Amino acid sequence: MRIISPLPTNAPPTAPRSACRLAACLVLVLAAPILGQAQSPDRATGLELFEKRVRPVLVERCYNCHSAQSDKLKGGLHLDSRAGLLKGGDTRAAIVPGDPEKSLLIEAVRRTNPDLQMPPKGKLSQEQVEDLMAWVRIGAPWPGDEAAAPLAKKPAFDLEGRRRSHWA
Repeated sequence: MRIISPLPTNAPPTAPRSACRLAACLVLVLAAPILGQAQSPDRATGLELFEKRVRPVLVERCYNCHSAQSDKLKGGLHLDSRAGLLKGGDTRAAIVPGDPEKSLLIEAVRRTNPDLQMPPKGKLSQEQVEDLMAWVRIGAPWPGDEAAAPLAKKPAFDLEGRRRSHWA
C-alpha cells in the first residue's frame, strides 16, 4: 500500500508549518496592544477593592479635611481623586502606586511617624490600613481614571458627518 502525501514532493515538509508559526507570531505581536488594553481581572478586582473597602474609609475618615468639599483644605492634600493623591499636598505625593512603603498616606495611617498621624481623631482599624496598603500595592486603581483605564470610550466614527464637513 502506498501513502499519498497532501504536500507536493518538491516542497520541504516544514515550509507550511513554519509559515503558520510565523503568521501566528505576527497575529500575537499585532494584537498585543489591543489585548493589553482590556480590563484585566486584577484591575477589576482592584476597582472592587477600592469601591467596597477603600473609598468608604476615605469618605468617612478623610474627606472632611482633604477634599474639594472640605471647609478648609488641610495640608494642601486632596484625597478625593487619584490625581490629588499622586500630586500630594504641601510635602510630597500621598501615594506611590505599587509601593506602599514609600507612600505618605500609608505612613500616616500606620501612625509610625509621631509627626504624621492620620486621621487625627482616632486610628483606623488594622483591617482598614491593610486594605489601603493592598490598594496601593496593586497600583491604586481609581474608577474613571484615564491613565489607568485605557479603554475609554471614543466617539463612533461618523462617515456621513465627515462627508458633510469636508471641503469638497
